[in-house]
Amino acid sequence: MQATSDQPPFLSLENYDNLEQIRSKFPPLANINIDRNFNNLKDSRFFIIRTQGEDNVHRAMKYGIWTSSSRKNERLDEAFKNKKEDVYLFFTEINSMCFSGMAKLNSEFNSKAHFKYWLIENKWFGTFQIQWLYVKDLPFKLFEEIKQIQRLEGSEETLKSVYDLIDCTELTIENGIKMAKIFQVEKTNKNLFEEFPQLDKLEYESRQQRTNNIRFEKKFQELSSVFESIPFSFSVASYERKKTSRKAQGTYYHSQYAQQYYSQQPFQQYYQQPFVGYQFQQTPQYWQFNNGFYQNQHQQNQYHNNNNNDTQVFNKYQQSNEKYQNQYNNYPNQQQQLNLNSQQLQQTSTQEDNQNVQNVPLEQRFQVNCHQLQKRGKLDKNRNKNNKDDVQYIEKNSMEAPVQKN
Repeated sequence: MQATSDQPPFLSLENYDNLEQIRSKFPPLANINIDRNFNNLKDSRFFIIRTQGEDNVHRAMKYGIWTSSSRKNERLDEAFKNKKEDVYLFFTEINSMCFSGMAKLNSEFNSKAHFKYWLIENKWFGTFQIQWLYVKDLPFKLFEEIKQIQRLEGSEETLKSVYDLIDCTELTIENGIKMAKIFQVEKTNKNLFEEFPQLDKLEYESRQQRTNNIRFEKKFQELSSVFESIPFSFSVASYERKKTSRKAQGTYYHSQYAQQYYSQQPFQQYYQQPFVGYQFQQTPQYWQFNNGFYQNQHQQNQYHNNNNNDTQVFNKYQQSNEKYQNQYNNYPNQQQQLNLNSQQLQQTSTQEDNQNVQNVPLEQRFQVNCHQLQKRGKLDKNRNKNNKDDVQYIEKNSMEAPVQKN
């Protein structure tokens, strides 16, 4: 992690009309726009670099550094480590309608060297060292005929001009050589140096604001320390989402916890796995700082409470068991008594029915039956086919029960 004293000092000129003064003032621009012969371009590698604004290119030209997102830095680092010849970068700004320069990659990625004064604060970390070869504004019309297939995951292949390719796209060797020859041959007086006085003022203001800002310095140290542990998979946006989603459950995001949390394996995909470091988060802090004293005391209390609960449960179970055992032993006697009572009731009921029937005369019994038949014959049931429970009673024609004559 770089301190403020390790940042490059602020450099500027009152006037950027003299190219020799620019070469002598800024070492990364010492050999710009001179006649040179490229050797072995067939073994070189070429990349398109698209930036959000002129401010970042302005810093890259003055201090000879560059960085991008983690994935793109990994791609450039791999190209430099496995190169046969040089690695070249063609710079363009979004909505500029021109390429502003060509540079050569001079080092692999340094994840511990950070520049604080890019356009957006606390977004890009780590640096490459670059040397500028050409600084000139070449319009897109000169590159119109150079086309390349853009291959993206999850989409179809499309044929595009080189100035429409996305950031950090590697060019084919043929297209890279064509672009290098155009930078070598074309001559123009238009370049980004015309905007340098205004860009210097903006850089100076940002330096003053960020150098004297304690909040910025604290945030910069936090993010840079995490970035150094995972330089090719770190994302500020995903880190902030992870932090805000778990902020309510603990304060382990402080400096003494951040390194331990993000150093756990697999740290490369920490923002894709929501449960990495989950056990560490759930561990109470007073258990960690007291060498398990509270943990042992908690276990002893829990053991005594469990024993008391077990004895109470056993006593209740024993009482209920005795109760059910008594009921089981008395069950046969109760069953016999119930059978006797039911038999006696049946006998008494049958005797009473027989006596009632014998006491009623035959004529009265006949009249009662006839009266019931007349009631049943007045209504008829009609059931609904769809719903059998829906029953309607409809009156029939007057019916008389047949009477048998003697």
